[in-house]
Amino acid sequence: MAKYSVRIEADKSLYPVLLSNGNLIEQGELEGGKHYVLWEDPFKKPCYLFALVAGQLESRDDKFVTRSGREVALRIWTPAQDLPKTVHAMYSLKAAMKWDEDVFGLEYDLDLFNIVAVPDFNMGAMENKSLNVCSNMHQSK
Repeated sequence: MAKYSVRIEADKSLYPVLLSNGNLIEQGELEGGKHYVLWEDPFKKPCYLFALVAGQLESRDDKFVTRSGREVALRIWTPAQDLPKTVHAMYSLKAAMKWDEDVFGLEYDLDLFNIVAVPDFNMGAMENKSLNVCSNMHQSK
């Protein structure tokens, strides 16, 4: 079990989106068309729950207000052509977060919750805290 602080650097034109677990602490531009982000996850986790995604994605953004009044940013990332397919996914995410509060008394404890749905993720799904990664295999060809 370990806490993770992750700095990701990449070519901004090739990898405009850089995601990992936890909260986004810092981001900025670097020389040579590169950029960076710094993610910090304050909660210990086993290494198999660490996640990192870099790519050309767009997001559907929303928010969830916890029962204590804290606002959590929600983002579902996918290739641009699949963004219209994320409406129900966002509805389901918000319903699941409310259910966790109502049934278990569990409030989400980070500032951001990201889901990445891409056609080329061959693991089915990974429920990494704050960065879920799944395959949108049911897309039309």
